[in-house]
Amino acid sequence: MKSIVLAVNPNESVKPGRFESVKAVITYFFKRYGLISFFIFLLLSGMVTGASCAGIKNDEMIGKVLQKVTEHILIENDSAAISVFADSFTFSFVFAAAMLIMSLSPFGILIIPLIVFSRGFYCGIVSGHLCVTYGLRGLAYYIFVMLIGTFLSSLALVYISQYCLDFSVSVFREIFCKNNYVVEALRNKLGEMLLNISYMLILIGFASLADTVLYFIIGGLFSF
Repeated sequence: MKSIVLAVNPNESVKPGRFESVKAVITYFFKRYGLISFFIFLLLSGMVTGASCAGIKNDEMIGKVLQKVTEHILIENDSAAISVFADSFTFSFVFAAAMLIMSLSPFGILIIPLIVFSRGFYCGIVSGHLCVTYGLRGLAYYIFVMLIGTFLSSLALVYISQYCLDFSVSVFREIFCKNNYVVEALRNKLGEMLLNISYMLILIGFASLADTVLYFIIGGLFSF
């Protein structure tokens, strides 16, 4: 009785190199973009959470935040251009300054992500409050007047959070891991971080300028 022999060509099998290349691409992506992707996720999560809380009227803390949002919109209606610009810039600058201060501490590793989330939460609750309270008119106001400035300033803050967290990690290693990080190297890294943050503050300035221009060009078409 003749037997059948199945010969398997090893060259026809799945090459492990393919899996290694995919793994290398994924590893490269997370090394290069993992941190900024994490902060974008936190920002979007905060926005979704804030928008979801905009319809809650009974909670005392949420009620106070919504009251501040309403006051902010009403005050802007009677503001001069310099006031609108200063208010928009100051709002984003506070978050940037908080992250910069926390970057000088090892505890910034925990606090900086919370700051990014809180920024997203406030943006979400503003957009949600406009939609819940004023309907399509509020949604249109947010899209045509506030969205561009919010996007640019949020993008700048995401990059700032990346720089600040990276420096906070260096401080953490220096204090707790006895990494013997050269003081001069740490100082150079601080200078690099401050330079990058200054560039992002310029972007925040452009975002505030966009807020101001759009408010006076389009905002006058809306009444609240």
